[in-house]
Amino acid sequence: MLAANYDITLDRAADYSFVLTIQNQAGTAINITGATFEADIRSTTTKAQAVEFTPTLTTPLSGIVTFSLTKAETKTLRAGEGLYEYDIFMALGSPLVTSRLLYGSVTVRPQFTNDV
Repeated sequence: MLAANYDITLDRAADYSFVLTIQNQAGTAINITGATFEADIRSTTTKAQAVEFTPTLTTPLSGIVTFSLTKAETKTLRAGEGLYEYDIFMALGSPLVTSRLLYGSVTVRPQFTNDV
């Protein structure tokens, strides 16, 4: 299965999260109990990791996982378009199978309040 492309926009210095429902090719949610995830945002030029998403298995039996960043994490990102990209990998099963689920560009909108 090929990874899906989904570009995201987030606000600098604010908490950010999104929910992903993992489905099989027939469109049925799969049980992701025991799955591990690798998900981060990287610089498009250097490929260095900028921040790492925190995955939370929200409803594993229904394939639902939440990926989040804290205010402190988004504050480390520079505002602009084309500066970052991300992808999400999942490892699940026995034998362990690793799949790339999602990828895309990250647009970071600036904050204007200095005290955040």
